[in-house]
Amino acid sequence: MKQTTLAQPVSLTGTSLHEGHDVTLTLKPAPPDSGLTLIRTDRDGAEVGVHPGNIQEVQRRTLLMQNGVEVHTVEHVLAALYGMGVDNAVIELSAPEPPAGDGSSKAFVEMIRQAGITELDAERAEFSPTDTVEVNAGDVSIRVEPNPDGLVVNYTLDYGVPFMPRTTVEFAVTPDSFKNEIGPARTFCLEQEAKMLQAMGFGKGANTQNTLVVGPDGPMENTLRYADEYARHKLLDVVGDLAVTGLRLNAKVTAVKSGHSQNQQVAKALRKQYEETR
Repeated sequence: MKQTTLAQPVSLTGTSLHEGHDVTLTLKPAPPDSGLTLIRTDRDGAEVGVHPGNIQEVQRRTLLMQNGVEVHTVEHVLAALYGMGVDNAVIELSAPEPPAGDGSSKAFVEMIRQAGITELDAERAEFSPTDTVEVNAGDVSIRVEPNPDGLVVNYTLDYGVPFMPRTTVEFAVTPDSFKNEIGPARTFCLEQEAKMLQAMGFGKGANTQNTLVVGPDGPMENTLRYADEYARHKLLDVVGDLAVTGLRLNAKVTAVKSGHSQNQQVAKALRKQYEETR
């Protein structure tokens, strides 16, 4: 299969979720074997490579940093590019964090569809894990095994509250499944933690339209797109975090209650395996 890129540039302007900045995101075509590159136009075009070596440990989002330049909350746009089958792209931002959209990858999927996808004259490299990768932390786990037919993710959500029951979802990640079943699933937090998170500096651009704030009666001022939307969004986050590997994965992922930290540990281990096989 050939590598892909975008057929033309496309832009989106909005407010970022955690930092609350006005920001313009532009997705642009890129040459074969260049992968995904983040560029901060507000920092003189400084580049931040999409690579596990650039991951910084922070709570509740994925942050990449290179040469002191940061990009926050990249998981939703990276998930969209991976899920829609885009191998090479430049991701320009006029602020440290992409626009929130509606808290899902839907806006980024629409950008990719608007731009179009084109094949490049280079073969796509795919990677099957050479060994099983597993991260465990108490009752939290994520396991990655070889799978001959692309990326399949199984996610079990369990927040321990009666109004958000334990839920398991599984999808093979393809452009169709991502566009229709995974990408539109929105980020969420419990009503009881929303004010605490904002006091800690999270969600400066958050509202009930770009974050599902969940209480005993369901989302505040909003409705679910899917009965299992919360679990689907956590699966979306897994796709975005694994996209940081820069690899097309032939792998089965089984995750139980995992968050960005565990997902990122797996991404680092997979990239290490890949580099050891080269």
